[in-house]
Amino acid sequence: MALPPMLAPVSATSVREAGPGDLERIVEFENRFARPGRVQTLALAKRFEDANPEPNRLILIAESAGAVIGTAGASDGGLLGGGQGRYRANVRVARDHRGHGLGREMLGRLEAHVRAKGAPNLQGAVRGDEPEGQRFAERNGYREFHRRFESYVDVRAFDASSVGDAAERVAKAGIRVDLYDVFEGQASDRISFQRSVYECISSSQQDIPRPDGVPPAPPFEAVREVYFEGDAFAHDCSALAMRDDRCVGASITTVDPTGAAYTIYTGVQRTERGRGVALAMKVAILTALQARGGTTFGTTNDEANAAMRGINERLGYVVAPPMIEVEKVFER
Repeated sequence: MALPPMLAPVSATSVREAGPGDLERIVEFENRFARPGRVQTLALAKRFEDANPEPNRLILIAESAGAVIGTAGASDGGLLGGGQGRYRANVRVARDHRGHGLGREMLGRLEAHVRAKGAPNLQGAVRGDEPEGQRFAERNGYREFHRRFESYVDVRAFDASSVGDAAERVAKAGIRVDLYDVFEGQASDRISFQRSVYECISSSQQDIPRPDGVPPAPPFEAVREVYFEGDAFAHDCSALAMRDDRCVGASITTVDPTGAAYTIYTGVQRTERGRGVALAMKVAILTALQARGGTTFGTTNDEANAAMRGINERLGYVVAPPMIEVEKVFER
């Protein structure tokens, strides 16, 4: 539900279901509103479309005079959604076209679609710095159930000496921390190596403190190519923690076309927590980003994830307004 309603006189606009040929225009529109590190390339969007087609998804596009002025979508996540029937929605309308009921029209169509699929509710998120989005959600029956916080650190100002030699402390526990591409280059079997990384991520993410839990990860074989090949993430600015040949921690980074970096996941196996592994991985990444000439490095953490938020505070991250997750429960 990324945002609120929007649109110019309804007579000058049209709302229709989007098709494959609309992907480039949708990506361009949504990139206009993306926070640092969240800008997406068309090539990567196409790769994920091909790998995860989401047959239960509905995407809407609103146009005026040939220009995209709004987008909306609802999906159960397809293969990546874990098959649990959880639907999430997003709605965004260009600022100059708000206040005429377009957002409400698109959201109504999304809700009808989701209810027809038998879903008991619909979830979304509004930005804490967009009060109009919060009002829109509330007016349409959505209530807050969770908060996630984005935070950002100035890569250029980061001083690794402020946290000491994090990698050396971890090494004393028998764990080696280094960049993803270093480990992959040393692996005798790339597929087995990738599988170990994926299993580490899949198991550790089950401990993310969400009130509704985390969907099970799809099979490795189904997502290996789109996750590990190409530029799905920055191999030279992502870090792993390895105990012998087994991955026990991973921090995966993306770098968007503007050069801004973002952590899409950081996790450590339960048995290895409390040793400073996550801190050491983040330091390795920040050091790599500095060498690459990076500027901004962002991340997202659940409100209840005090441990990771504390690590980010040590590293100099500044917390941005929250992402407020909302939900509407449908009457039966």
